[in-house]
Amino acid sequence: MDILQKCALTFQTLLAYEYHFVIGRKGQLREFCLNFDKADFHHLAGLHKLKDIVQIQQGMREKIFDKILIGGITLALIEKSVYYKQMNGRILPLIDLEKMLDDNKMIFRYNEKVHKFSLIKADYLLEGQANSIPSFLFLGKRKDNEREQMCRTFFRIEDKDYTEGQPRYTLLKKEKKHLPSGAVTVQYNRLL
Repeated sequence: MDILQKCALTFQTLLAYEYHFVIGRKGQLREFCLNFDKADFHHLAGLHKLKDIVQIQQGMREKIFDKILIGGITLALIEKSVYYKQMNGRILPLIDLEKMLDDNKMIFRYNEKVHKFSLIKADYLLEGQANSIPSFLFLGKRKDNEREQMCRTFFRIEDKDYTEGQPRYTLLKKEKKHLPSGAVTVQYNRLL
């Protein structure tokens, strides 16, 4: 099993969960849920950057995810891309995305106007460690519901500090819900 398949397997685990966040800043509370879909993996893994691999650029993202799970699309295939170096820094941290979400307490409201050099469209920015690698995770609306967020993009922290100029929120409560069973684990609670 290669590292791309391992990333897909760990992401598949997240499909059964939803995170509920309550954050605050200057007396204002915000709440949102983070959930996951097979199609989200495509962008998180940086597969959208591999413009020269037909198997990845054509077809539904859910089906591409399923092919990675069964070994039909491999790391050896994506390493052949001339664009591989643009995305390979996302793979290793992605294995630890769930751990980063479980541990994370650094949340920023993301204002894309602050970073005019960036094309990232997001509502929130989480900063943390994924596989011992300092990483950024950007969250954005799923559909037209501001309270329902998805993982937009994810990468290791390198030259640019995307937290600069962004309002930092205090994490007040975080819960992780196992969707099939309905079991809720309170990971953090300052509201008590």
